[in-house]
Amino acid sequence: MLSSKLVDFSRWIKSNGLTSVVPTDINALKKLLVLDLSKKKLRELPDSIEALENLNVLKLSGNRLKTLPKGICKLKKLRNLQCENNLLIELPEDFGDLESLLILNLNGNHLKTLPKSFYKLTTLTRLTIATNLLVGLDDELKNFTKLLYLSLDTNNIKKLPDVFGKMKALYYLDLSYNKLTSLPDSISKIDELETLLLEGNQLAKLPSLESHDMLIRLNLNDNELCELDFDFSHLEDLQILTLDNNQLVELPNSICELQRLRHLSFSSNLITHLPNCIGELENLIELDMEDNLLHEFPTSFSKLKKLKILYMDNNNGLSKPDIKSLEFCDVE
Repeated sequence: MLSSKLVDFSRWIKSNGLTSVVPTDINALKKLLVLDLSKKKLRELPDSIEALENLNVLKLSGNRLKTLPKGICKLKKLRNLQCENNLLIELPEDFGDLESLLILNLNGNHLKTLPKSFYKLTTLTRLTIATNLLVGLDDELKNFTKLLYLSLDTNNIKKLPDVFGKMKALYYLDLSYNKLTSLPDSISKIDELETLLLEGNQLAKLPSLESHDMLIRLNLNDNELCELDFDFSHLEDLQILTLDNNQLVELPNSICELQRLRHLSFSSNLITHLPNCIGELENLIELDMEDNLLHEFPTSFSKLKKLKILYMDNNNGLSKPDIKSLEFCDVE
């Protein structure tokens, strides 16, 4: 049975003019570990792909696939599946049978939902489903306890299940450009988080982020935040903080305790004054505070000895500060 499927797959290779990139010999196909069919203008794959029983890596990105064959679910040794920039509208019902899968890339498709079995992929360490049409995720997302990297940006997700508490190893989480109005409290329980991207949602309030003492990058641009009511001093590793296009009227003094902060941006808010302690950000290199309501710098501002880039236009008559390290300022 398996050999006949190998013959069938070999024929498919020949009929699609792929002999220069894929072997047609039956024995070679049986031993095949990596199959790269990226950017081959494929509209479908044969069910006989299941015969590639030793396949570890399958690359299908940049084709015109609307569905995947059921046979793909029988590739028990598959560890890496790249299927971005296709036209997928659904995944096979038994997709969760890919029991060895570690890396899955489904970016840039038309997926609105995921099959129930999807949440059986408990070996996943890297999952990217950005730029799809997802409206939500199942509570069984809690099964993905081995995830290191999760990207769900640019979907239509309005609410996330409160199941992040067991994702202890997750270091990268991108939820940008969805329709989130709140975040689950369990996000604050992700111990290893280094990058948290929340740009382009409708967040008016945040859960406490004080537990993320390993956070390096935090992006809160383009939300509806009026205040930041948690203690930034606990984010002792933070290097990049962006708060553009919100409704903030002030920055908390605790921001001044971010000794490793190198880039701070809060353009297009309603901020009328800077914290008096701003000069304590001794490693700050770039500051963007354009389009606010600022009219003066606090005295400590001159202590920003490493500041090289300053954007300060469109405020209330601010004059360029005298800082020797400054290499660029958008106001003369």
